[in-house]
Amino acid sequence: MHLQILAALSKCISTAGMVVRPLPHRWVFFLPVVAINSYCYFSKVSDDSIRSNVIIETLIASDYILLTDIQRELRQIGQREPIINAGIWDRLKWTLQLLCSPRGIGWTHEQTSIIPPHAHLSRLDFLRNRLIALVMAIIGNDIAFILTSIDPGFSRDAVTYYEQPFLWRFWATGLFFFRLKSSIQVYLLLITLLLVSTGLSEPDTWPDFFGRLADAYTVRRWWGYESTLFLGPRFLTKYSRRVWHQQLRRIVSSHGKFLSRHVFGLLPGTIASSYAQLYVAFFLSGLIHVTSFDPRPICFFLLQAVTITFEDFIISVARKAGAQSSFAVQILGYVWVYCSLTVTFGIWLDSMNSAGIGDYAGTLILNRYHGSWLSNESLPLRGNPEA
Repeated sequence: MHLQILAALSKCISTAGMVVRPLPHRWVFFLPVVAINSYCYFSKVSDDSIRSNVIIETLIASDYILLTDIQRELRQIGQREPIINAGIWDRLKWTLQLLCSPRGIGWTHEQTSIIPPHAHLSRLDFLRNRLIALVMAIIGNDIAFILTSIDPGFSRDAVTYYEQPFLWRFWATGLFFFRLKSSIQVYLLLITLLLVSTGLSEPDTWPDFFGRLADAYTVRRWWGYESTLFLGPRFLTKYSRRVWHQQLRRIVSSHGKFLSRHVFGLLPGTIASSYAQLYVAFFLSGLIHVTSFDPRPICFFLLQAVTITFEDFIISVARKAGAQSSFAVQILGYVWVYCSLTVTFGIWLDSMNSAGIGDYAGTLILNRYHGSWLSNESLPLRGNPEA
């Protein structure tokens, strides 16, 4: 419990560092944030959820206190004057609104090319739509967790992913990402419904968190990293739409841009700068997903950057050869994305199995509590001593 209190204290300090007017020594606010978060991360009583959270909070503080002069550079849509000229309570409200919008929705830095269209619905229609989506996400989450709970491949005692039959690997990859998407959807939709139903937020500030699977015909599109490569008048005209959520995009991309320009000395807009940012972003994504100090998730995410680099090369060669868009090419793209994820996913799954993350003995509704109508005896979920 004390770690959660310390993490909250760290968040308050970093928020204060964002609220105060820009000062030459504002970086001082970052020092206690790093100290507290480091203690929370390496504490013997910490767990993976706390570690992931403090990494994210440290990156947010680094971005908004060290890398970006937020009060001068960032503005809400319709905001004419920089917030630096406002009073402290207005700056506090402005900062909290910034922190509540990691995708930059409603801000001038929102990347509209990768965010799904805003929902122009009445409050009642929006709540009805998102409530249906929440119910579907909960059902999907329960089904996925039950399937992984009864599958010995998702357990601490499982053989390594690459020792499993290929068809199982093909199935396991899809099942895992479906489970992960469903669980993220449940969490984010609950927040959406709470804020919109209470009037604290407007419906059009909550576009969908995930894009359409129909857009997942390149690995770059799946993860949502833009590129300036072109291939034909339509196909891959610009890698803009994304499929996976973009909740972490701001904090990983801002550090990628800073390192690319100020540490690696690369000129903005160059190919070298673009790929440096790509690899930094995936490295930080891997760091956020590390479990039990196992670095294998970092390897998985860096492999995504390698795959995108290879993919870009093939697309560039195809463009020079005069390749054009076609339905067959797009189908080939879907196969490519799924197969590339299947080939690389094992590193991450083995890491999670070693940490015991797969040993999940409950779902949100169907078997959340012992003695429920779907009893432990009726479903031998791992972690149940009677199974």
